[in-house]
Amino acid sequence: MFSNLSSQLKRAIYSPFFSPPQFHHHCHHLLRFPLSTQTHPKELPFIANYLISSFGFSLDRALKASADSHLTVIKSPARPDAVVKFLIDTGLSDTQIKSVVSLQPALLGYDADKTLRPKVQQMVEKGIPGEVLVQMIRYNPTVLQLKDTLARLLFWRDFVGNNDKALLKIISRNSFLFSLHIDKHILPRLNLLKEYGLSNGDMVSLLEGRSCWGRNLVSLRQILDLIEELGIPRGSKMFLWGLKAIGNYSRSKLKSNEEFFKNTYGWSQEEVCAAFRKHPVVLRLSEENVKSSMNFLMSKAGIEARSIALRPRILGCSLQKVLIPRYTVLSALESKGLKIKCSFFSVCLASERCFREIYVVPYEKDVPGLGKTYAAAYGGKVPV
Repeated sequence: MFSNLSSQLKRAIYSPFFSPPQFHHHCHHLLRFPLSTQTHPKELPFIANYLISSFGFSLDRALKASADSHLTVIKSPARPDAVVKFLIDTGLSDTQIKSVVSLQPALLGYDADKTLRPKVQQMVEKGIPGEVLVQMIRYNPTVLQLKDTLARLLFWRDFVGNNDKALLKIISRNSFLFSLHIDKHILPRLNLLKEYGLSNGDMVSLLEGRSCWGRNLVSLRQILDLIEELGIPRGSKMFLWGLKAIGNYSRSKLKSNEEFFKNTYGWSQEEVCAAFRKHPVVLRLSEENVKSSMNFLMSKAGIEARSIALRPRILGCSLQKVLIPRYTVLSALESKGLKIKCSFFSVCLASERCFREIYVVPYEKDVPGLGKTYAAAYGGKVPV
């Protein structure tokens, strides 16, 4: 797929007269929105009118955008039309072009043939797949305005081992990284993560999510130190999972969640750490959801709060889809004298398929209607 996109892209870039079948005299005709019924000032700047009629900008947004130094000089559709044509040639759809212009309207003021097209041409020549280019521009159009876009893209492509699928994930989830200076911003973060025992593979895994990359160095070190304070040593396999779980949460919020477990359920610091080591996500769960689950587990299932600290994964189970329906099934079995030897923790952590095969299907003869009871509880129709 990538090779086909690249060949199409090369054809578009190397042929200044390339024009898709749907492209006619004015690019903005393709993208035109119905004209606003608002009353506009008589002397509305040309580019403001263009943004309103072609891209659906509100009057306020269009006026604000038109004040950009790249757009104030635009007096005709020639330059913005050329930019739209360039985006079409690069492979962006109408919807994607509207998104790009919405994110970065100043792009319409750039010279498509002298500034934008040569950048993409360089990337194509370096073997960057068309899909990567399309997604990069779509999620972070500011990269087309940078002088060293190619160098940044090649750095990240090399970092992920020329894995274009991984690169696409990074672009879609952390596109702002391509706007950060490699030496000033990126390498210091990568070196800090290495200091705490993360490998290149670990960091690629982090990059494919949305954890911690928006932090400055001081804040990043604080969250790394907190993971250690909570009992996960740097260099361990769980350290990565701890960072994925809480990497984009503030230290103050996490400390507040610690105190919530201590003050509300009597967990000690050691029990908080034990819960975090086993299931790092526990410290980012909302208090409301934790209260609902804990109250049910303690009052209905008869489990002590401190026992839950040793098996915290159960707090990640849905109250409505897992805890209540499965408790309902176990209660129905016990009412018939059929006691299940497994703990309620094990029952709740089983997959949906395993639960049905082990705890529902084999007992439907002994407990008529058990399947229907479970389905009703799963659908929230059985009060507990």
